[in-house]
Amino acid sequence: MQRGRGANLTRRDVLSAGAGLAVGVLSIDRLATHAAAAPAGPGVGIIQGISSFTGGDGSFKRVLREGIVIGWGAEEPFAYVDPKTKEIDGIDIRIMKKITETLGIEKVTWVPEGTGGSIQGLLAKRYDTSSSNIHENAKRLKVVDFTGPAYWYGASLAVRKGNPKNIHGMNDLAGKVAGAVGSGFDWYILSTHKELKELKSYPNTEAEFADLVNGRLDVVMEDEIAAKLFMKHHPGVPMELATGYNPLPEEYGYARYGIRKEDIDLNHAISRAISELRGARDGIPAILEWGGLSVRNMWYWPK
Repeated sequence: MQRGRGANLTRRDVLSAGAGLAVGVLSIDRLATHAAAAPAGPGVGIIQGISSFTGGDGSFKRVLREGIVIGWGAEEPFAYVDPKTKEIDGIDIRIMKKITETLGIEKVTWVPEGTGGSIQGLLAKRYDTSSSNIHENAKRLKVVDFTGPAYWYGASLAVRKGNPKNIHGMNDLAGKVAGAVGSGFDWYILSTHKELKELKSYPNTEAEFADLVNGRLDVVMEDEIAAKLFMKHHPGVPMELATGYNPLPEEYGYARYGIRKEDIDLNHAISRAISELRGARDGIPAILEWGGLSVRNMWYWPK
């Protein structure tokens, strides 16, 4: 995106005005197309995941005054306990810490989410927001709002070394035994494939990948970064990513953080902090690189 310029135009400005106008018209056309393709549901304009931009509920002032409580769930590399420091760390943990620093929130309390998932804890008011990034979908939008996008990542299909069941995509799942982390988006996607012989639910990535390499599963659907991280931590493990797999649009997208619908001010504040950190080289881009992703994961460019 180009920065705005002052009133003193250079010769280059004048000569490129016609081309710039054409690009501007093209951009407007693309924006109109994007708006027309926006999913129906709660939101403001083409922005999904928020009920209103009208604040005044005092939720941000509350966390400034009393502190913020953030839920977290163990899933490396997004959130985990560092074995050396015994402190929680991870991509989303670091992003949340940066957010609280950016907003001047001095008191931060971290609460384990447990087995119920981040949304249940939000609705029960066990915490104000969750560091467990989740993707928007129609079911979730009925009960919680979402912040602006922080980054994006996508799914993969993990199989045993050599791919003995010849699995390369969703059309190859008939009669197979699949696994995914329970209550996660990958499990939801697999649950729609009734042609599976069996779908098993797991508490974390370590458990699902362990069953895969031990022959109790034919395929695991999991975030690509999580699968690669497991193979990195277990050199020589008999596992690989299925070649030729092209995730559908609903299988990947922007990572966002859930917030209760009534906490509009807090959503605005966190979303603005995310925008600032996306634009800072030492902000979210640096955190993604530290966690094994790249600046490519800042923007979502479907093929």
